[in-house]
Amino acid sequence: ALSLYWRALEDHLLDQKPPIMTYNRMFALFSEHSPENLKLLGDELLRPLSHLMIDEFQDVSPQIVSWIRASLAEIRSRGPAMHVGRGAQRSSLLCVGDDWQSIYGWRGSSPTYFMEFNKEFPSPSTTKVMLSDNYRSHQHIIDAAEHIVRAAPAIAGKKAKASGEPKALLPVNVLDRDDQGMAQRLMEHYRKGDSILMLYRKSSDKSLIEEHIQPVVNVDSSLPHEARRLKQLTYHSAKGLQADAVFLLGDCQHLTSSPYKNQVYRMAGLGKAGDSEPYDNAQKDEILRLAYVGITRAVSHCYWYVDAQDTQAANLPKASDRIGKGKAFFVDHRKSQTTA
Repeated sequence: ALSLYWRALEDHLLDQKPPIMTYNRMFALFSEHSPENLKLLGDELLRPLSHLMIDEFQDVSPQIVSWIRASLAEIRSRGPAMHVGRGAQRSSLLCVGDDWQSIYGWRGSSPTYFMEFNKEFPSPSTTKVMLSDNYRSHQHIIDAAEHIVRAAPAIAGKKAKASGEPKALLPVNVLDRDDQGMAQRLMEHYRKGDSILMLYRKSSDKSLIEEHIQPVVNVDSSLPHEARRLKQLTYHSAKGLQADAVFLLGDCQHLTSSPYKNQVYRMAGLGKAGDSEPYDNAQKDEILRLAYVGITRAVSHCYWYVDAQDTQAANLPKASDRIGKGKAFFVDHRKSQTTA
């Protein structure tokens, strides 16, 4: 049914005046699978792609990568005529990102293209610059997040250090799920003037916690937008944000299997050779990166409230399995600790 609907939708969009295309259709039309279409474009249309800077490169998908490679290949094939004025006489590609923050595999992205950049984008010359200075968090926040994510494959040699004004070193506090206790601690930080991020995994959790923090929500929502200090978001939506105090509600765990996405991953060439479940296995790494993103939103304080494990999901890997025992950057207050 979806294939029939999607084809009808794209035909309807193309019938508009002027025609409308989805991004996926445009990437497909100008990809390595259809290089003849790129040859129909004039130099003036391709020239802006000669020198690309792509941010958040860890989130690119196979179709975007195919479009980039096809465009650069066509530009190279046209030779010096593509380069005019004082610009460089060869095409260039500059990619910026953090493979530890790749958390959108469920919608088709993969950090593989960033982690294996030289293989995916062969070039006579490649320069790698490691950006290690962190101007947001203190070192305990950084070390705790990196300890969680270190088990996932990554670009070698990564290690961040706290820079800028020194801050007090406070450990990440891991606690049993306690909505009332969490609300009390959140209100204390709000009264002190701290900015706060409340991050949750399930929308139902937001409704549950709002019962306890409604006074703070009411006060904050009455302020001008620029003066508000409380944001409630999913872990995914918080990427790029920061707050003095971060409250993480819920573990990061891959609970389902997706035969369809496993098939799509295999067709896209993602995953290891012979892996029959490349998507599901990629998600086991992604849950660690999701916890890393959540923890590193914190400037000074991070509280992680973990639900009691239900028996059905007890044997499935979760990010909290990586909480370090005896590490200065973690304090585990849970009654039943399962630490690595």
